[in-house]
Parts: sequence; structure tokens; C-alpha cells
Amino acid sequence: MPAFDLNLTMVQNLTMASTIEAPSELHSYGVLVFVACVWIIVAVLGITGNTMVILTAILSEHIRTTTNVLVVNLSVADLWTCLSLPWSSVALLSNGTWPLASRIPCQIAAFMWHTGLGASLYNMALIALNRLVKITRPLATYNCIFSPRKMVFMVALSWLVPIFVIIFPLTIGVGGLGLDLRDKTCTDDDSHPRGDEYDLAQTIGFYPIPVTTVIISYAIIYVHVRRHFSKRNFKKKDPARDAVGLSAGMASMSMSTSAEAMEKREYHQGEERKRRISRQQLTITKNLFCVFCAFTLCISPYFISLFFAINRDVFALYGATILIFNSCVNPIIYGAKHPQFKKVLRPMLLCRWQKIPQPSHTLKAILSMRQRENKT
Repeated sequence: MPAFDLNLTMVQNLTMASTIEAPSELHSYGVLVFVACVWIIVAVLGITGNTMVILTAILSEHIRTTTNVLVVNLSVADLWTCLSLPWSSVALLSNGTWPLASRIPCQIAAFMWHTGLGASLYNMALIALNRLVKITRPLATYNCIFSPRKMVFMVALSWLVPIFVIIFPLTIGVGGLGLDLRDKTCTDDDSHPRGDEYDLAQTIGFYPIPVTTVIISYAIIYVHVRRHFSKRNFKKKDPARDAVGLSAGMASMSMSTSAEAMEKREYHQGEERKRRISRQQLTITKNLFCVFCAFTLCISPYFISLFFAINRDVFALYGATILIFNSCVNPIIYGAKHPQFKKVLRPMLLCRWQKIPQPSHTLKAILSMRQRENKT
């Protein structure tokens, strides 16, 4: 009986070993090299682009709005994710073997990957809530909800929740971080006995709440804006209102003094200024909604591959490759469409530092130093 038990244990160990080694044939080495090259390119573009977005907030006070605090925090999360990609590329090019003596760099890269991904999602949700309150509620309500102290709490929360989702399951023995033998990357270890539970925990912790929050927020914004413009068009087309306005205007012309006419003109200028500001906020909201759409298109294949067991081993690597494109897409959207970032990013790209609007104290100090150097 002892010999039989020993043989049975050996057979079980061989079976477990074969199941762990089997995933190595899921992707050819040529595919791994191609994916590694894509990841390195995305890392370079993402690090460069997100660093420039962060620098805009350092160099220009024009960027320092409440909404842009969350936008810059989103760029920090994308930059954090991009910094982990070179380590995964090393694992891909090594065909699933880790060339260094210690696997700690791979484990750190896996932690950065997942926390950056989660922070991006929760930042998207906070940005959507910010836009919702900004567009639909009075300014006093907006300033109360998004005060500087509360913004610090929100930014911290966008990082603490992903860290908890990643760390807590590890403390109770669910999943593992490091070299994934199936996908040959530095992410979560799918060969872990409870790796499927870890994937499910990530999917539930990262995806449903932020995405639902964003969809509901932008849906309410759309309904509110549609009603707002429909009411404005109705007022413009109301003949009774036009007649009343015309008679009132004639009466005011006959009775008002020059001072009253000037006051009326200033009032209309103030109203026009308010309409201009509302249009700018609407443009910013549309831009940030485009960011969310791009993020959803990039992230959905990855989480679908995690949630559904069918062909997950094959498609997880491709889903992750699509996902990382989001880390370098956002700076392009900001530079092309965001009215505030566009005004700062374009002079930065052309190295025309003097044309950056509302330069910060840091930029003023740099420009003054360069002027002194040129004089000497």
C-alpha cells in the first residue's frame, strides 16, 4: 500500500506539471516577439504622452481646474501602467522564463499593471460624476462636493480601492502575482490553484461599479443637455414671447437713460459670457466621454476574457494587448480635442514655452533662468 500511494502521488504530480506546462504551446515564439514589440512601443508612447500631460499641470495654471485634477491623476495611472510594460516584454522575449536571479521586479510590475488599471477605471467614474454635477447642478453645489479637501480624498480613494482589490485576495491565499506561465507576462499567475477566483475578484472589483457609474452619469448629462437646448429653441421660436419682448424693448428704448442702456448692454455681455462658458464645459464633457469610449473599447476584451472560461487562455494575451493601447491614446485625445490641454500641449510640442497660457511660477522661473543664461 505505501508503494501504491507513492506511485499515485507521483502520477498526480506529473499530471499537475503537465497541466502547468501545457499553456506554453498556446502562443508561438513569433507571436510573443510581436506582442513584446507592440508593448515596448506602447510603453514609449505612453510614458512620453502621459508625462507631457502631467507637465502641463506643472507649467500652466490654465490647467489647474477641479476636473483636470482627475484628468492628471488618470494620466498618472496610465504612466504607472506603462512603466510596468518593459518588464512584461522581457518575460515575453524570454519565452516565459525569467532571466534575472530574482522575480521581485516581475512581481512589482504585475502590481503596477493591475493597480494602474484599477485606478484608471475609478478615475473615469470620478470624472463622470464631476461632469454630472458640473453640468446639472448649481455652482455652489459643485464647489461644495468637489472642494480641495474632498478632491484629495477622491484621488486617494481611486488608488486605495484597486490596491485593496489586488492585495486582499493574496492575503487569504487567492491567486498570485508575478510571472504568468500561460501568457508569458508579468501579471497575475493563472497557473495558481485559485487563479480563476483571483481573475473573478479583479473583474468584479474593477469593472461593474465604475462602468455603471460612468454610463448612468453620461446618460443623465445627455438628457439634461437635450432638454436644455430644446427649451432654449422653444423660447426662440415662441411668437408670443417675441411680441412681449419687442414691446418691452420699445418701452425701454423710450424710457431708459443712457446709464440704463449701458447696464443692459453689460447684462447681455454677461449672459453671453455665461453661454460661452457653458459651451466650453459641454466641449470638455464631450471630450472626456470620448476618453471613456476609447477606454471601454480597449478594456472590454480583456475583462471578457477573464470572466468567461471559453478560450480564455488563448484570448487573454490579445485582450491585454488591446487594453494597453488605452495608456497612450488619452494624451492624443487631450491634445486634439480638450480645449484646455490643447492650448498648453501644442506650444510644448513646438518648444514655444513663452506661448504657454497662464504660466506657473515654475515655468516663469525656468524662463527667467534661460533669459539670464542667454544674456551671459
